[in-house]
Amino acid sequence: MLYFLQKDFWNQPWMVVVFVSSLLMIIFLRYVAFAGLYHAILKRFSTSKRLIYKFKKIQVRREIRWSFLSSIVFTVFSACCVWAYQQGLTQVYVDLGRYPIWYFCVSPFLILFLYETYYYWLHRLMHVPSVFKIVHKVHHESLHPTVFTSFSFHPLEAVMQFLFFPIVVFFVPIHFSVLFGVLILMTVSAVVNHSGVEIFHRKFLLKHLIGSSHHDLHHLEFKSNFGLYFTWWDRIMHTESKNNIKIQK
Repeated sequence: MLYFLQKDFWNQPWMVVVFVSSLLMIIFLRYVAFAGLYHAILKRFSTSKRLIYKFKKIQVRREIRWSFLSSIVFTVFSACCVWAYQQGLTQVYVDLGRYPIWYFCVSPFLILFLYETYYYWLHRLMHVPSVFKIVHKVHHESLHPTVFTSFSFHPLEAVMQFLFFPIVVFFVPIHFSVLFGVLILMTVSAVVNHSGVEIFHRKFLLKHLIGSSHHDLHHLEFKSNFGLYFTWWDRIMHTESKNNIKIQK
């Protein structure tokens, strides 16, 4: 059994310190490693001039500093979720037989749908001027985002973004592997969407999925393209940019 799932885990402060510190390093280094690897791949194979233009060391250092603070916030919330799971307070389950297999297959899409809805309206709220200057301005300091912008948030924004997960695990049954898979997908999607190089080449994908060209326009225009993974909330609420075109490769 993993040491942090043992019943007496929280009664041993040194084990808690080791766990929380390890979790912080995993969350932060996962982001740095994937962002750095993806940038290296793009630099090797992409001919995008924008990729070279916007990758400024001063900006990247600032983004990584803010990202470390965001990682601390994510770590605290994750540790709280582990504690709640140990106390039997969450709907996270390990036994695949607890719910029908069809639910296991559908649950990732359910979580993505719920988070897409949560994020869209949270994002709209964060662009209210009085909220923006306190919470969201840090992220938009990267007018031309890089792969490292993906975690670059003010701590308050990090709290608001990750608050969804402590809430959802209390009410929505979710297998632990699905939860981990969704979290990994979030990291991958965030890095890809801030890279400045569009990987969705087909019109159908560009219409329904949010790529870097869609999100770059949000950073440039501020008042459009508020979605995270899918474009349908922007289309329903008429907040999709009229300039949604692919970035030149």
